[in-house]
Amino acid sequence: MTNQWYKQSYSRLLIDNHITEDDPSFMTQFDPAAYVAMVKKAGIDAAMVYACCHNGNCYYPTRVGHMHANLKGRDIFGETVTLLRKEGITPIAYYTTIYHNHSAKTHPFWRMQDANGVQNDQRYWLCCPNNVEYRQFVKDQIGEVIAYDIDGIFIDMTFWPVVCYCPSCRARYLAETGRELPTVMNWRDPEWVSFQFFRQHSLVSFTQEITGFIKSTKDITVTNQNSPIIQGWYIGQSNGIADSCDYTSGDFYGGKYQHILGAKILAAASKNQPYEFMTSRCVNLGDHTSMKSEAELACEAATTLANAGACFFIDAINPVGTLENKVYERLGRVTQQVKPFTRKLKELNPVLFADTALYFSMISHVDEKLNGTPMKQLTDNPWELGLTQTPPVEEMIGTAVFLTRMHHPYCVIRDDASLDGLSTLIINNAHFISPAQADRIRLFVRQGGTLIATGLTALLEPDGSTNGDFTLMDLFGVSYTGLSSKRVSYLYLTDQNLYVACSRPAPLVKATTATVLGQVAEPYFDPDDPTRYASIHSNPPGQLTDYAALTINPYGKGQCIYLYSPILGTQQDAQQVFSEWLVRHYAPSNMLISTNAPTCVEITFLKSPHQDTYLVGFVNYQRELPNVPIHDLVTRFKLPGMSIPKSCTRVSNGEPLPVTCDDGILSIKIPYLETFEMLELK
Repeated sequence: MTNQWYKQSYSRLLIDNHITEDDPSFMTQFDPAAYVAMVKKAGIDAAMVYACCHNGNCYYPTRVGHMHANLKGRDIFGETVTLLRKEGITPIAYYTTIYHNHSAKTHPFWRMQDANGVQNDQRYWLCCPNNVEYRQFVKDQIGEVIAYDIDGIFIDMTFWPVVCYCPSCRARYLAETGRELPTVMNWRDPEWVSFQFFRQHSLVSFTQEITGFIKSTKDITVTNQNSPIIQGWYIGQSNGIADSCDYTSGDFYGGKYQHILGAKILAAASKNQPYEFMTSRCVNLGDHTSMKSEAELACEAATTLANAGACFFIDAINPVGTLENKVYERLGRVTQQVKPFTRKLKELNPVLFADTALYFSMISHVDEKLNGTPMKQLTDNPWELGLTQTPPVEEMIGTAVFLTRMHHPYCVIRDDASLDGLSTLIINNAHFISPAQADRIRLFVRQGGTLIATGLTALLEPDGSTNGDFTLMDLFGVSYTGLSSKRVSYLYLTDQNLYVACSRPAPLVKATTATVLGQVAEPYFDPDDPTRYASIHSNPPGQLTDYAALTINPYGKGQCIYLYSPILGTQQDAQQVFSEWLVRHYAPSNMLISTNAPTCVEITFLKSPHQDTYLVGFVNYQRELPNVPIHDLVTRFKLPGMSIPKSCTRVSNGEPLPVTCDDGILSIKIPYLETFEMLELK
């Protein structure tokens, strides 16, 4: 591919435009020149422009779809793209799939439907990617869009908003498997797991077909909406979606630590760097006017850049087609504030690196608490039921929180990625691990790595089958009994006389070759018994069991730590203190040796792939904003292959910074940190 505009763009913008025709004044005041003037004021490199929105309204004269009626045939998409190009701003097209109201309303056979036959979700009407006619329509309409002078296209909403039981899905599943669609959720049933693979494969084939069509027509970049990557099985994501993109892109709204983890996940999933991390200038997409403070926007931009991503702001157009000047003045100030850093990232195109990694397995983002539930009972409020929030993802987020707070550098790796260069691998309750993946993990530990595995990791084969015990039981040194703890249990650390509470059922295991560091303690009575209890408000620990809660098992030159429960995911101080102790004691960082930075500071390490240069990022992102500046921040760290750097420079102002070296450990002191700093070490 010759079009690689994204490598020189670290400041990007999208102006959401999902405006209906329900009032004759809507979109009548849109002025492409004013629009581009606002984009320029924001100081960005690339702008994404709406070609077609969730309503199915096109902003150009379409031959195959529906044009926004209030435009009276005016091609505002084409006019805007032309003006952006003249101003030296890279134009990217926005196109939506699946969420496509006009098409779904006018083509009943294209519609998704849930297990109860419901074909729309209130405001949203949904087209099924398994409908052949709809697929052709998408390609025909995208063919119109990419005929314009654009450098890339973003394809939104490539996920399953429902578990679809439409005629197209039924026919395709029957043709591929010879079976009807299963109607009862059960992650221990290979037929249900097969159906989930079908859902994932259907989306992948949809995105691959669209990407292939675009690439065969024009040399532009293609990316899809990747934010559902952390939302669990219900959404139907898999590695294949990211593999259909030139780079990953997505918007997240879960706050600071989800931002940090989301950025690292997008980096891990992306075929090329930088990925782009989208963030709304409003508090969320559901609020049209409440703007984030300049300090918050600066912290969000800094977090993305410190993790080697392209920062991407989202605004939303007013119904009549106008924009708010104060928004773009604020975005412009933020863009100017981070400009030294975006300039350096353009020069180096660095990648995030660390020797500790979280194992990211989308197939394992499941929740077994609803096993045996008919899908007809899960159609009313799937979002409220938590079907898009799963224990493995929650545990990953909790792990990200304590690793960030303790300044332990980490990255994320896909389940099909190499483990080379890592010293520690953390697997958060990843049920599904293939024999090939298991062999890679064994080799990693055998050669000296440390594995921290939790819960039901490696219990199931990718097809949902199991022999009843962990595929990696030889590595764990424990055996699964097939039993679970009560809803409340405790990890008792014998040598510390410490109880750590767990508020979810957890698998009960017995040590085979592992050394037991902690045992499971359960309450005196069943926590769900309303008549017998030790304390009316709580369920204090009773007798110790002979089940292992925390173990360590040597394996080759390495070791495996097994933890029975999702304690790593609990974002309370007691559990986080335990988690920090566990990592610090058994898997300390080989990169960041020490720092006096407060817990609000994230520290990252980036490396240029084409220069012998490192960047060390410091983001001061406090709960109460604007930030209180930090003085005399001292950090000691090691960089692979580097002893004494030739130079160390503050990226913010180009000033040199002294570095001392003691036995390969570099020490630097930043006199003053308000929000963001990067150090360039050559």
